[in-house]
Amino acid sequence: MKRILTILCLCGVMLSAAGCAGTQTASNVSNRMNGAFTAEVTMSMEDSETKAVLTRCGTDAWSVSFTEPPALSGVQLDFLDNDVTASYKGLEFSVPQSAQAVKTVLAELMEIVDEMAAETELNGTQEENSIICEGEIDEGSYSLTFNKEGIPVEFSLPCYGLTITFDSFIENGSAENSGTSADTAETVQTETTAETTDTTASE
Repeated sequence: MKRILTILCLCGVMLSAAGCAGTQTASNVSNRMNGAFTAEVTMSMEDSETKAVLTRCGTDAWSVSFTEPPALSGVQLDFLDNDVTASYKGLEFSVPQSAQAVKTVLAELMEIVDEMAAETELNGTQEENSIICEGEIDEGSYSLTFNKEGIPVEFSLPCYGLTITFDSFIENGSAENSGTSADTAETVQTETTAETTDTTASE
């Protein structure tokens, strides 16, 4: 009797595993990150959490305006043609030590998204209502999770213990090519700063 029960239990486990595996299927999703966009992001890494407004205006042209924690609130990082500048209320300064780790992981995300920008559709694995796209960089594996409409939900980079969640994703039209002008970067900086000011005021 015990032997029969053991066999039945094993069969149940195998069927359950097969059922779980069956929920994962290859799928494609529209790449809505290949243009210009703005999103509110929450970056969780080890024991820290940082919130910001992330803006992509083109290849190698990004802007990040921090809203939390208080030590970084109002600080903005502009990534343009492999250079990073920091500013606070229009005054430029060197990237603060408290933002160095976040700057590093954001640069990884930006490079991945810029490389994917040539594709209108991305290959991934469907799990319930999500499409997970995975890849490799020098530091290790990563995953980008989208909903079925192609809106980013989460970016994970396990080697850094990093998870970035996306909220309020807004497409801003077609993106500029590499070599975006300084004028464009300044415009993005002004718009993002205004959004941050509004967010702070509402709090």
